[in-house]
Amino acid sequence: MRKQLLTIIATSLTTLVMAGGIVTNTNLSASYVRMPAQDATLGIDAVYYNPAGLAFIADGFYVSINNQYITQTREITSTFPGMNRSKFEGGVTAPLFPGLYMVFKKERVAFSLGINPIGGGGSAMFENGLPSFEQQVAVLPSSLTAAGINTTAYEFSSEFEGNSLM
Repeated sequence: MRKQLLTIIATSLTTLVMAGGIVTNTNLSASYVRMPAQDATLGIDAVYYNPAGLAFIADGFYVSINNQYITQTREITSTFPGMNRSKFEGGVTAPLFPGLYMVFKKERVAFSLGINPIGGGGSAMFENGLPSFEQQVAVLPSSLTAAGINTTAYEFSSEFEGNSLM
């Protein structure tokens, strides 16, 4: 019974872990683009993805310098009643997402260095704002009508831009 309860609790907690989002980029190596499963890599990007794998590369000094141009879009759908629009689209652009990896391996010892941004990057732009902004205004027509001022529509224009690096 105790094991079953522990299994249920552990399983339900994993559903709460929702990593990622519009400004979360975990592809810290350009090789991730062609092969997302980097867990067992034995290349230079093992500095980040599989440090133990560095023990299996040939002796020597390795350097990797890479950059990624990242673009991403996100669509948010709102079901809030009375809003003029239900879909809000945003985009992220990160023209510079560099990575530098260095490894020196001699026999059974490997020294490594990895320098890159960890997640984030770029700026998100929602040209029509966000649902949470418009919800504050969407309730006004019904509130004014309830107060005796007949109102059937509203007009709202907003924009949102957020940066994770400046």
